[in-house]
Amino acid sequence: MLRFEYMPSDFHPLFLFLGEAADIAALARLLRRFAEHPQAIAVAERIPGTVSSNQLVLAPADDEFGMRDLGGRFAWKLTDWQAERIAERIELLTSEDNKSGSEIVEIGSEGEIPVKISRGEFTDDFLVTRR
Repeated sequence: MLRFEYMPSDFHPLFLFLGEAADIAALARLLRRFAEHPQAIAVAERIPGTVSSNQLVLAPADDEFGMRDLGGRFAWKLTDWQAERIAERIELLTSEDNKSGSEIVEIGSEGEIPVKISRGEFTDDFLVTRR
């Protein structure tokens, strides 16, 4: 089950994706589909079994890039090239040799929220019942 949530902080806010290999592989596939046809995509609607209290949309980049808070809803604004590169980085975490690991993704755009994709570093109930 892919879980994602915004983790607010005064100093280091973070948008966190959690899951096992199959879960984060599904996120990488979604990013690749987005790269082929950039259009608004609601993440929770496209990856079955996703759990989150936040609304998240992959969206074509405009004058901003990266993860953005739109007043409680979130948009991960990416170009097709950025989405492809992020998918490649996420796929490195899915290797059978890796039992756990994470990747922090930042585009380098002012005001963006860093995104952490984590495999096997948290219990299955984290972001579901332990928040």
